[in-house]
Amino acid sequence: MRITCIPIVITLALGLVHANVATDNKLPRGVAPSRAKLYTPDTKGQFACLDGSKTIPFMAVNDDYCDCPDGSDEPGTAACGTGYFYCSNIGHTPAYIKTSRLNDGVCDPECCDGSDEFDGQTHCPSVCEQVGAASRKEREKLEKIYKEGNRIRKEYVVYGQSSKTKLKEQLDKLQAASVSVKEAAANAKATLDAANAKLKEYLESTKLEREAARERQLAPLIEQQTQRAEHANKIKSLFRTTLDDLKENHNKNFHDMAVKSTISGYDEYLEELKKQDEDEKNSETDNKEEKEKAQSALERMHAAQDATYDTKKDIGLMFGLIKEMKEKYNTEYNDEAVLKAIKVLDEFAPTWEDSSNDFVGEEFIEIPDEDASDKKEEVKPEDKGALGEVYNRLQKGSSKIGLGFLFKGSKVSKSEVEIAQEAYNKASEEERKSLEEIQKLEKKVNTDYGPDEVFAKLVDRCIEFKEIEYTYTVCLFGEAKQKSHSDTSLGTFSSWEGDNYDTQLYTGGARCWNGPERSVKVMMTCGTENKIVAVSEPSKCEYLYKMETPAVCRDLSEDAKNDSNSNLREAVYPGKKKHDEL
Repeated sequence: MRITCIPIVITLALGLVHANVATDNKLPRGVAPSRAKLYTPDTKGQFACLDGSKTIPFMAVNDDYCDCPDGSDEPGTAACGTGYFYCSNIGHTPAYIKTSRLNDGVCDPECCDGSDEFDGQTHCPSVCEQVGAASRKEREKLEKIYKEGNRIRKEYVVYGQSSKTKLKEQLDKLQAASVSVKEAAANAKATLDAANAKLKEYLESTKLEREAARERQLAPLIEQQTQRAEHANKIKSLFRTTLDDLKENHNKNFHDMAVKSTISGYDEYLEELKKQDEDEKNSETDNKEEKEKAQSALERMHAAQDATYDTKKDIGLMFGLIKEMKEKYNTEYNDEAVLKAIKVLDEFAPTWEDSSNDFVGEEFIEIPDEDASDKKEEVKPEDKGALGEVYNRLQKGSSKIGLGFLFKGSKVSKSEVEIAQEAYNKASEEERKSLEEIQKLEKKVNTDYGPDEVFAKLVDRCIEFKEIEYTYTVCLFGEAKQKSHSDTSLGTFSSWEGDNYDTQLYTGGARCWNGPERSVKVMMTCGTENKIVAVSEPSKCEYLYKMETPAVCRDLSEDAKNDSNSNLREAVYPGKKKHDEL
């Protein structure tokens, strides 16, 4: 408290009265009616600082000197600067301003009644009636929006709760049905296992018999294929001898580039053969003859086919070398070695299909089904068309294994194993679909659609906001995107932010160049339509959608019932919660 010697005592007393008493109800200036009890002197005429630090004479309140550490003794002067001044704003809404703004020569808009400039140095007329009228008009407009929005929200709630109930019922039915679906799949698997066991047992018990039958069946075909391989080897030897002679005996003084190119190609071929021979020697760990004896008839047939195919490739390569030389060599040189090679080529050419690396009229020997091994008569090879298909089948090692033996005394189109496999595949697929449907429904049932399931109505509702360069979209509870020439993911729904159910987070979007993954925060306010009203990018690749939706339109009448200290009647003291007020 400040003690000042003033000659005229009457002047001091009048000043204190002016500072302390602002209204007829004796409240100190700057104090709200709701806080009157806090500014009532005790029986000794003392005022207790609101922080409880000390007491001072009540006469020292608003004496333009800061006595209390919290500044609570100067609600109506700028002495402390840390307190708050109450503007009653009759005709509008009461408000608080910092005491540091009192008598600063500025008419603060928060105090529309002009009470912040009470020293008379600055004239601030009261404009609360005009401001209040405009505010009430705006509030009426908002109330209409809230009223209509809340009506729509109630429809959303009815839909959401009904939808959640139906989803739970569907889930219960699917989960109950899935029991029989799982049992059917398990039974089908057991049947398939039994059929496979039966097949395995048969194959093991009849192995020798079947191998003997297969041997008889394929013996003539192996012989035929072996003869073809021998014939191909003779032609291969002929071409190698021809090219060896050309390489050794051509006239090197002619420097014929076509001849040199042919010999160079032949040398490369020989080098490749040498590498192949070395690889084969390194890979052979067992006696070759013993390995061949251990091979089944089918394996020997495939080996003969492979050998024939490889030999024909070699023939085709050498045939091509000489053919190209024939087309490009210098005919004026009359090189005998060259002419000899060309003669061999011309004599062989009519029997060779250059385009397919095969002998004219020689078709692929088709390997018959094993079921045909029961037939006594000799099986003749069946011609099967284009060479490309033949070699494709050869490289896949295709040969059908008949399973008709599992059905005794009857001829059927499908084996027991095949039928069991089809049944299991079908049952397994039904089980997979059932599980998939259950998981989808569980996700929907467990998704947090807000209070009373109000947001269920908006699931997958897609909303757009168009700017000059981009179109921004969000499919609620789905994905947010930025569209231009192509779509860029800004993230998928991950969670709600806070407990108010008015902000959604979308994360895990496409990564920015040299930056984070894109993400979106969708902030919702009350509106009668579902629409995005603004899009911004507060931080790099972190987007903010401002959205209006009926889903967040509260019932204002309920708010009024639950809030007896409504802000419309008196402002809340800054730094205090409403329930802290006395």
